[in-house]
Amino acid sequence: PCSSQLAAMSTFAPPSRPVASSSTSIASGLPVTAPAEALVAAADAARNSGMRDVMPGSLAGEGGFDDASRRCSALLGKLPPMEGSVKYKRAWGIEEALDQHQCLMRQHELQSSIGQDHVQVRKMRVEFARLESQDAAARAREALSNGASQDTRRTLLEQVNEAATSLRLALQGLEIEELRAAEKTRRMEEEIEKNNREMVAMREAIDDVTNGGGPGATGSAATTEARERKWFYCSDCHVGGHGQRFCNYLLKRPNWRVYPSERWFEDKHGQVSHCPLGRRAVDFTDETYFSRISMHIKGRIWLEDKRKLYEFVPELMPLTYVINDQRWAGDPPPNEGPETPLMPWFVKETDRNWGTSVVCCQRPQECLGLAKPGAVYVVQRHIPKPLLYNNGEKCHIKYYNLLVGLADGVTWHLYTYKDGYLSISPKPWSPTDLSKETQVTIIRTKRINDWPYWPKVYDKCQRGICTVIERAASQGKLEGRNKLQFEIISADYIVTEDLDVYLLEFNTGPVLKDQEDSPDVHDAGMVDGALYIVEPYEGGSKDQWDGPFECKGIPPSPEEILPIETL
Repeated sequence: PCSSQLAAMSTFAPPSRPVASSSTSIASGLPVTAPAEALVAAADAARNSGMRDVMPGSLAGEGGFDDASRRCSALLGKLPPMEGSVKYKRAWGIEEALDQHQCLMRQHELQSSIGQDHVQVRKMRVEFARLESQDAAARAREALSNGASQDTRRTLLEQVNEAATSLRLALQGLEIEELRAAEKTRRMEEEIEKNNREMVAMREAIDDVTNGGGPGATGSAATTEARERKWFYCSDCHVGGHGQRFCNYLLKRPNWRVYPSERWFEDKHGQVSHCPLGRRAVDFTDETYFSRISMHIKGRIWLEDKRKLYEFVPELMPLTYVINDQRWAGDPPPNEGPETPLMPWFVKETDRNWGTSVVCCQRPQECLGLAKPGAVYVVQRHIPKPLLYNNGEKCHIKYYNLLVGLADGVTWHLYTYKDGYLSISPKPWSPTDLSKETQVTIIRTKRINDWPYWPKVYDKCQRGICTVIERAASQGKLEGRNKLQFEIISADYIVTEDLDVYLLEFNTGPVLKDQEDSPDVHDAGMVDGALYIVEPYEGGSKDQWDGPFECKGIPPSPEEILPIETL
């Protein structure tokens, strides 16, 4: 399906330097006066003002050089700047790489032409300044030979000095412009060369995988054999989540390469799915069927859905009630009278996280009025005596976990991260202030490692997560695969003044930040350590991951491997 793209890649050659053309249209396709024509007009105007024969003694008095210099300055101000914004960015498919190559080449052509236009205007300004300097010197010599007065000599000397200064500045401006244009050209060619190398690497990756150098067959039982290979391959199939992020981390290793993805099919809703080129198996991709390593845990819904989670670990969570389609499912919470101390009640949609669907009320009898038709909610009363932050703000723990299902389909390994985050509300907590700013903590506010209570509650949180995973695995809620599977999952915990911990929810797609985007506070060590645990490599480390804690689940049923032609 990609023969034309492959042909384009196979005939690809590095670009030659484009020759500047005065007729090139510049700046977003808008018509611009050709710089050469503008320069001719400026020169003609200068000549018409007194430079017809460029004879000493006839130029300065007419103001021709000053007018020519002003025209050069005006022209420089109107020329487009050398500020090309297209830079190399990793491509994940052949079409994307070819499109990027075209953009980089077009930018090179336009910006090189613009740079030469700037240099040409600077050269013309130097010529004007040189003529002005020669004219001033000639007038000074003529005046000296004619015995001019002292005042005249002083005036002419000042004119000579001014002309010499103008010439020196014009020469400096030309030198700077030439260096600037050359540097810009060098940077653009570096971006093109990065794209060139990527195209070559893609071509080599396609050949290698086609000739059996990839992980092997597709499907859930793909490639559990251990064999020596020179290269390992990842593809971004645009499923979403952290797939592209994990690819970028794997590609930092010297023996990992991109294998291009392509359009797979489009469903009736217009949603386009992608797969590795030729529907080949790769070592890692976010499209599970084609991946040797799955980045999605089978059965994760039992962790994501707060109602399902409460069904099998109720002792770890606040007392929870359920609203289904604006009616209580099971026993409702007892009504509270005026004598009951006020405390917020939270109404949360069961399948949404990050506080996006949380609403608050003061009494349980108000909860039904907050529910929408057809939606399912969990309802929880605020825990008593919450442990508050320094200035009385509510806070909760973001506790990170790595869950790995081994390729035997039965064994589960849990790792917990020794660092984490506190999410802190911007306002002091009050049981009667129902605003989201007071009651709902969402944003990761700060690292947790300097919080004095962290060493006291870390083990308690860890034991809770171990209980969840052991129970979910033993009850078959977490389902094994015939391949390695993993997921980084965050857990939200809230702590009481007595240092008891309550599990609020899991997030199977937690916020993660990379060092490139957030140099000061990022999760690069955590992500790289997790990928090292999943796919070890020489020189790597598991960073601050604690574990593994092992448990056993129920063996998976044999999974059918569909032939490629049916996909």
